[in-house]
Amino acid sequence: MTYKRMLLIAGFAALAASAQAQVTIDIDAQQRGPKVSPMLYGIFYEDINHAADGGLYAELIRNRSFEDGPHYGAPADMQGWSIYAASPSLLTAKLIQPSKKTPLLNSVQHNALELNVKASASMPVCLVNEGYWGINAVQGRSYRLSFWARTLRYQGTVKATLCSKDGSQIYAESEISSFPAKSKGWTKYETSLIANDNDPQAQFAFVFDGVGQVQLDVVSLFPPTFKNRQNGMRPDLANMLWQLHPKFMRFPGGCFVEGQESPDNAFRWERTIGPIEEREGHWNVNWGYRTTDGLGYHEYLQLAEDLGAKPLFVVNVGLWHGGMTPYDSIQSWIDECMNAIEYANGPVTSKYGAMRAKNGHPEPFGLEYLEVGNENNQPDPRQQSDHYYERYEQFYKAIHAKYPEMKIIGNVVAWGDDNPRWNSKLPVDLLDEHYYRSPDWFAGAFHKYDSYDRSGAKIYVGEYAVTNGFGNLGNMNAALGEAVYMMGMENNSDVVELASYAPIFVNENDARWRPDMIRFNSSRVMGTPSYYVQQIMPHHLGTQVVKVSQNNPYEGLIRKPLTPKQSRVGFGTWGTHASFETGKDVEYVYGDWQKDGNIVRQIGRKEATICLEKNIIDSDHYTCKFRARKDGGGEGFLIIFNYVDDKNYCWLNFGGWGNSQHAIEQISNGGKLLADGKQGRVEQGRWYDITLQVAGDSVKAWLDKELVFDTVLKHDDTKGIFSSATIDDTTNELIVKIANTSDAATTTSLNLKNFTPECARVIRLVANDGMEENTLNTPTNIHPVEQLLSPEGSRVLVELPAFSLNIVRIKAQNKQKSVCFIL
Repeated sequence: MTYKRMLLIAGFAALAASAQAQVTIDIDAQQRGPKVSPMLYGIFYEDINHAADGGLYAELIRNRSFEDGPHYGAPADMQGWSIYAASPSLLTAKLIQPSKKTPLLNSVQHNALELNVKASASMPVCLVNEGYWGINAVQGRSYRLSFWARTLRYQGTVKATLCSKDGSQIYAESEISSFPAKSKGWTKYETSLIANDNDPQAQFAFVFDGVGQVQLDVVSLFPPTFKNRQNGMRPDLANMLWQLHPKFMRFPGGCFVEGQESPDNAFRWERTIGPIEEREGHWNVNWGYRTTDGLGYHEYLQLAEDLGAKPLFVVNVGLWHGGMTPYDSIQSWIDECMNAIEYANGPVTSKYGAMRAKNGHPEPFGLEYLEVGNENNQPDPRQQSDHYYERYEQFYKAIHAKYPEMKIIGNVVAWGDDNPRWNSKLPVDLLDEHYYRSPDWFAGAFHKYDSYDRSGAKIYVGEYAVTNGFGNLGNMNAALGEAVYMMGMENNSDVVELASYAPIFVNENDARWRPDMIRFNSSRVMGTPSYYVQQIMPHHLGTQVVKVSQNNPYEGLIRKPLTPKQSRVGFGTWGTHASFETGKDVEYVYGDWQKDGNIVRQIGRKEATICLEKNIIDSDHYTCKFRARKDGGGEGFLIIFNYVDDKNYCWLNFGGWGNSQHAIEQISNGGKLLADGKQGRVEQGRWYDITLQVAGDSVKAWLDKELVFDTVLKHDDTKGIFSSATIDDTTNELIVKIANTSDAATTTSLNLKNFTPECARVIRLVANDGMEENTLNTPTNIHPVEQLLSPEGSRVLVELPAFSLNIVRIKAQNKQKSVCFIL
């Protein structure tokens, strides 16, 4: 990565004038903790949001084999393709299936495209492919075209072109030599195209000027690829992965491993290797589109090697979304797993090792990690879980018997549990924990692993990300919460051996999941603040934890009142029908609302519906009254207060959590914080009188005449200063990580013992606001910058801007004068 370079020759003027920093962090270099796992940070890749086709996999032709359809179960169509012919020329196109008269390319290709052409040199016709939301034509770039064709009585020529969307500009053109071939069978043609201009929305076209019939299949167009691999990766996206310097790469998922509706929609690795025309592809039903499997098992292994990462393969245990193979009949799945290991690691004299060598890689790939199943150990069998431990045991015995050195990863409960456990005596090397939570949850989990059993299995945090309160694409608050969590994992490297953020990629034209740390379109790419956290944390890891002693992390940080001076009140529901009585004008913010006189009803079953009274309350002290009735559904009703906007408000939740609890919840920047709660329920069909009294941050609430809450709104105690330290014994540097998750800037003094600093630098990720984000138009709003620091004796003074992650590298004095460089 290229950091913005900033050199402060004289140090921070503000710090020089400061007599004492607000936060002090004491570090004794001889007070060591556990060794840091050298494998700690890796990546988790899954084909979601067109992460493969139309993304990392560099193929530019959409629906290259004419197998795609509008949805799973629908017939294939000409998705991505169109035809153009001006009278008197004619061009018709239709998909054909195999028959005696029309043999297709091979048994895995179920469709081909048949064209009937009547054209001339002066009036040619075109078959056009739009690519994946445009093809990025770059001036001077060479594109490699290959396709299969079968001609029937065609006389004429065909040209391949890159052109503008309206066809008015030709960026590249090549006449296909030896076309049509004399053979009546399928013939492969290849040529190259060199673009003479730039256009991120270019299209590909075949231009015909003859007469006759032409059948086409497996039309492929590749730009230059990462590491110049055939059938390889898009360089800019792969480079974003390379800049993370991952130690391992988990693939192929995720739910992509299991598939949905049918085992044929799972990732079946043997169907994904070999020449692209021999790959059938399959429906990625989980994420709503078909995949070519051009990015297959071999390409995953090759990509891991090209990134300098160890492969971590996730295998299917005979479960898919909506079905299963009985747990006592899964030998075929075990065989598939064992064959995959042999393909990756077996000698060239073995069946699958020889297959690997034939595909261009005689040396073993060195697969060391294998995960048995994906999120298949849930307590509810309806959640693609069934007899997991019985399935795991069969896989474990087979793998361990032949590959005893393989590190085997087991599933634990993946959602609905903050402290999942391995409820079996079966041996397991690592346990895969998944957490999709809010920024405050992650910051609050800073000490999560402090109390884990050191004698048990190691932990692999296989999927984690802020998915509640992340903003639109992924904001700084999310990145900082994740950073604090990662600092906690580093502190507990004797327990946490591996960790990987999820998911990675999203094509902005088909976002099925948010957030994702790398966003792209046909020509551009950007990283979210979370991406940069994932980048700089592993770059500055160290080899052993050093203990830190920090004063009150919130000292000097001013806490603002939580109740705003201006706000609104209202009511809402969570997946239920309810009625409310109000004599005031209202505004429907979200939900299916109806008003009849003074009664406002929620008739839908959406979650987090809101209806507000239109009047604005110009005070942080107020009392309001409502009448509410639960009309149906599993929950009660909500009373909204302190409403500023759709991401900042509070609510009284009466009869929440399946009508079992009352609570006050605070929504701040889209994330929830539980202020208070108690057991309670509401009766269906009964009108309740609710009184809400707000006095600054003090809140009282009555349900009828019962005082349910007399409490104070909570400040988020995950807002403040978090610190950790490691030492890199190979470079003789102390590495201190300091996250300021609050909106108040401060300073810190790093007081060092048993370590004499020579020079120091800080790598900083900072935003103007916790809600700030990067976009494709402003991709470096938030990105790392570096500064030199000047130690003062045994201490280093560091500014801690609001909403910042600060990584301080301090080089120790030695006999030769040290120099700190900005890298």
